[in-house]
Amino acid sequence: MVNDYTANLTLNQAADLLRQCDGPITVITHAKPDGDAAGTLVALVTVLNAIGKQTRGILCPPIASSLGFLAHSDNIEIIDDASQFPADTKQLVIVDTGAYSQLGPLVDVVRPLLDRTLILDHHLSGDVGALHQYIDASAAAAAEIIAGLIAKLSDHTTIDRQAKQTINDALFTGIASDTGWFRFSNVTPQTHRLAADLIAAGVDHTGLYARLEQAERPEKLKLLIRAVDSLELLADDRAAVMTLHAADFDETGARPEETERLIDIPQQVGSVQVIAMISEAQTDQGPQTRVSFRSKPLADAVNVAELAATFGGGGHARAAGAKIDEPIAQARPRIVAALTRAVSTTAASALSEHE
Repeated sequence: MVNDYTANLTLNQAADLLRQCDGPITVITHAKPDGDAAGTLVALVTVLNAIGKQTRGILCPPIASSLGFLAHSDNIEIIDDASQFPADTKQLVIVDTGAYSQLGPLVDVVRPLLDRTLILDHHLSGDVGALHQYIDASAAAAAEIIAGLIAKLSDHTTIDRQAKQTINDALFTGIASDTGWFRFSNVTPQTHRLAADLIAAGVDHTGLYARLEQAERPEKLKLLIRAVDSLELLADDRAAVMTLHAADFDETGARPEETERLIDIPQQVGSVQVIAMISEAQTDQGPQTRVSFRSKPLADAVNVAELAATFGGGGHARAAGAKIDEPIAQARPRIVAALTRAVSTTAASALSEHE
């Protein structure tokens, strides 16, 4: 990942670029989309079609069942093979990521289209060298960026009630998902203002919460038990690691996407400052280890985006991840060592500042 991941155009210019496009637009996001990725994509696709642009959204599985209402919106396609990508794409838009490692089967599709690609993202790092980039790392969610863009795109345009409802539900899903329902440190006054505006416009936030957070399969609960059972505390209980092997998924029947939110559990322990969730996966290229990092917003907090970058990943200062093309038995010791080193280094720095 590179760290000079910055905007090279304004949001007004991004709106003009899309408004002036006279051919098919395709919007994509990272594989295994979360609520922010799916919500952002659906909201943008819906508004672009509402203003007369021929636009398709592409999602790459696995997709959580709770996001099915977004994945089956109008003009949204689910593909798992690059051969299914629309060949007539004139303008490509990538939302909620700028990292090749997150594009799944679409990596080789994106590379030849960089001169007609617009990235709309809020992460700290990325390595997709798109011609146009609007990056705002201060945004709590990509949905905040898209909400601002939609306001510019839809100015003086009448959008029907159904499309508005789809857009508003998708945006609320995005900001609620990426802020842990407004619990995380990335929440700003702007986040709450946007949420209030969406509720005032008719979003049923309690209904969305039930749909997104209270509709899990029993298999996820079984996986949660395995994750908690694997919990290991390190560095004087300042770091926590949970590990899920392939057998845990096979024996519980859980899906890879059902690891979502499991990493939040160790944060209930007061002494824990940083957490790693390590899981084993098999790909066409061989064994892969996937790791998610979280850290608490403390004075001596670990920057997990930097930690993830050491493994070829990236993300936010408090939430990041990486995919390592190594067996879990080989990758896990390196992850544990890096995690322990990171929390010990920040603790030592905080101690020296108080002496």
